Amino acid sequence: MSDSQHTVVTRIDASGGKRVTFESDENRTGVVVHPGSTWSAIDVATDARLRGNWRFYAAAVDGWHTMVTRTKTETTRTNSSVRPTQIHAVPTQERPDIPSRGTDDDGPSLVIEEAWGSTRNGPTLPEAIDIPTVDRYVDATSIAVQSEGLPAATFDEVTVHGIVRGQSQTVSIDDDGTVRETKLNLTVLEANSSGVLVQARVTETATDEPVTSGHVEVANQSAAVNASGMAVLELEERPSLLVDGQYIPAEWWRTDQLYSGAEDRAKIPPKYPEFQKIVQLVLVTLLWFLPVSLAVYGFDYLSGGTFLGLTHQQ
Repeated sequence: MSDSQHTVVTRIDASGGKRVTFESDENRTGVVVHPGSTWSAIDVATDARLRGNWRFYAAAVDGWHTMVTRTKTETTRTNSSVRPTQIHAVPTQERPDIPSRGTDDDGPSLVIEEAWGSTRNGPTLPEAIDIPTVDRYVDATSIAVQSEGLPAATFDEVTVHGIVRGQSQTVSIDDDGTVRETKLNLTVLEANSSGVLVQARVTETATDEPVTSGHVEVANQSAAVNASGMAVLELEERPSLLVDGQYIPAEWWRTDQLYSGAEDRAKIPPKYPEFQKIVQLVLVTLLWFLPVSLAVYGFDYLSGGTFLGLTHQQ
């Protein structure tokens, strides 16, 4: 008797990762891991583990209900007391997570920033299997995490465990640089009743060199910075007095240009009349009131000062 079954061989290959530090916080570390295969867990340290969205159950194989014993003279059939089982892996949540350590003293040592890969439909299990599944899940081929408690050297190597028992591999993590601090400077170029024109300039805090990636958001407008680290935004509605903006870089786990975000606030000049209009108002006022003033003074002079008492009396 023979039987055949379709199987898929999985190997942990093409794995790797990168690590970044942060200029603003020497205790903060970011790491991206590319496991290279469908994985069940990633060990970062003795007490820090990433858990994949796969869970496991054991179920008996169909058949094997009857045990057949043969001798030279007879064949005996009995109910089988032993049945082989298979281990099944099923996705029970949409994305990977970090198992709780059961204490709230220090908070989690790792935080998942993002996990990405192929989005797939969840499986349908037999009614006899009472395990919750998901309609859609991410088969994460990459995962980005951040830690503010583990030393950067902790991430020199991580251990990736596959979904097959005994399948694991140590993955080396390369140092990819430092996320640099930035500075945003907003300048109001023009402001009138129809809107405001704002210039944004983004530079590195340490060197004052222009930042050439990412974008700036001011009010409800967004614009990418150019090769000079500049962006100009036109606001259709005039804010009352202040303009708030922020520089939003590409996520550190998706780019080689590593920058942090920044914020700034600019004041809109008050609506004072222009100097030329003020001069015109003064001239018009003088032209209106000077003749009247001369006429009143002349009438008082002719009346000998009895009209207003302005003329000096001898």
